[in-house]
Amino acid sequence: MNDQSTTTFGARLAERDRERQDRIARARQALADRAAADPGGVDRFNLKMARFQAARKREQQRFDHLVLGKPRPAPAVPKKPAGMSKAEWKLERKRLLAAGAQLEPGIEEAFQLRERWSHKAIGTPETWECAERTHSDALIQLERNGTIDKEQLEWAAEIANVYRSIEADVGVKVASLEARVDQSRRGGEVIESVRRVRMHLAYGYWREALPAPKQMVLDMIVGDPIGYTVAARRYSVGNLKAKARLIDALNQWPACVDRAYRRWHDEQIRLSRS
Repeated sequence: MNDQSTTTFGARLAERDRERQDRIARARQALADRAAADPGGVDRFNLKMARFQAARKREQQRFDHLVLGKPRPAPAVPKKPAGMSKAEWKLERKRLLAAGAQLEPGIEEAFQLRERWSHKAIGTPETWECAERTHSDALIQLERNGTIDKEQLEWAAEIANVYRSIEADVGVKVASLEARVDQSRRGGEVIESVRRVRMHLAYGYWREALPAPKQMVLDMIVGDPIGYTVAARRYSVGNLKAKARLIDALNQWPACVDRAYRRWHDEQIRLSRS
């Protein structure tokens, strides 16, 4: 390339650079003129973009934590506050990390519901929440006044949940695993889960062990439960006897569940599903 060609090429580059700078200057002036003509336009644009960012963040959290089931994200831990000792800050930092970050409104409430019922292996969090609300009239009141404890209240909710799953066949009898599990295949899986079968078996054991009148205890736990004083009047028994029957029935549930689990070992379940 000779000197003249080099000079021509450099002139073209310089011209293109001037044109580019002119376009940038005109665009900036146009934005300035638009902002001067409509002072609130920039604020509206920023507000709109902020809403887009918030919606994108909320949707990402919904997908990550409610669809994929990811754990709560770690929070942004601040620096150690002045005046707090290292030992105190260590404990506080540990508490903050364990609590996790706060999620977006709507996502946080749904995630808290999952956390609350994460110890339940059967049923959805919504089902257990509904079951607890159903028991608010009688059983929750008994828990609040100390007649039963939280564990017994959970057993009552579990009984009610299993009862609803077999409501169409209230007279369920204790049957063999082979008889209860549908052996037909759909997508290579047994249609009815073994966990569900075991809970149905446990309910069968539990119901058969109830003293007469069985329906009195059922009325205090399943369906739309009534208080033990109402049940006592309905079945012509004393209040103390009705309350004792209720507590005894709740205390029998864990043993019935354990019996259902011990009856079928993992190897037997595996063979029955093959």
